Amino acid sequence: MNYVFIQKNRIFFLAIALFLLLNLFFLPSFSSWNNPAIKNTSSSAINLLNYQHPPIPQVDKTAVKPAISTPYYILLDVDTNRILLSNNSNSRIYPASVTKLATALTALNIYPLDEVITVKQEYNEGKVMELKANEKITIRSLVNALLIYSANDAAFNLATHNSDGISGFVSEMNKLAQNNGLKNTHFTNVDGLHHPNHYSTPYDLAQLGRSALKLETIRDTVKKTNLTVTDVDGYYIHTLTTTNELLGIVPEIEGLKTGWTPEADGCFVGLINFKGHYLISVVAVSQDRFGDTQKIIDWTKKYVYYQKYQP
Repeated sequence: MNYVFIQKNRIFFLAIALFLLLNLFFLPSFSSWNNPAIKNTSSSAINLLNYQHPPIPQVDKTAVKPAISTPYYILLDVDTNRILLSNNSNSRIYPASVTKLATALTALNIYPLDEVITVKQEYNEGKVMELKANEKITIRSLVNALLIYSANDAAFNLATHNSDGISGFVSEMNKLAQNNGLKNTHFTNVDGLHHPNHYSTPYDLAQLGRSALKLETIRDTVKKTNLTVTDVDGYYIHTLTTTNELLGIVPEIEGLKTGWTPEADGCFVGLINFKGHYLISVVAVSQDRFGDTQKIIDWTKKYVYYQKYQP
């Protein structure tokens, strides 16, 4: 009897153990295929295994620097961040309205795109889209106006909408610069109007451009030559025409941002599609920002090529 009793109990306990073991796999809290963290880890591992290093840009050894109107410029590859051409790229310059790339990035970081703001007052300094007091307009429309038309009143209203006001918004812009490693950049305003302590470098502006391209909203917007935006009621109509004179004219150009003040001269951050590879060019303190950029593109066509990555 004792032997039979022991055998029955052994079978009973084995059945319980098997039941618990099966539940470890099928209960949502324990099952590996129902565990999002493990799913994400597996997905990341698969992506890592499938990762292909981008091709490496090369500059022909016979290359000579292009003859352009400014000694302050840079050209780099977006994927690898490799500098292909530069001159005084770490020297301080005034960024003018290229500042609005940082303004747009900051706005997109702190506001929802479809949030509606009410224009508190008209702002008439520099280039404006003519926003009217009490006009209600979305963040999306103001960012479009920043990037396409370089509207100073769009920048002003994005900043005043911040709970800490313009100074708080500018502080966020400087935090963004620090977080992106822009060591030689400092902002004092949101629209790029001249101030001696408002500065950057061609290298930093190129990095700012790379950061901006990570956001689909910015990538799509800077490609537009024209856009019409309205207030939320459709009463006020604002027609936006790009300030980028190369867009739609030079096939390689797909953006990015212009700038000009008397103190800064011409600035231009260009997004260049070179045979399917994206490059960013920056010219600053330029007497012919678009002509200089065209010469950089011509230089690229002549001297730059890509090689497959070899580990």
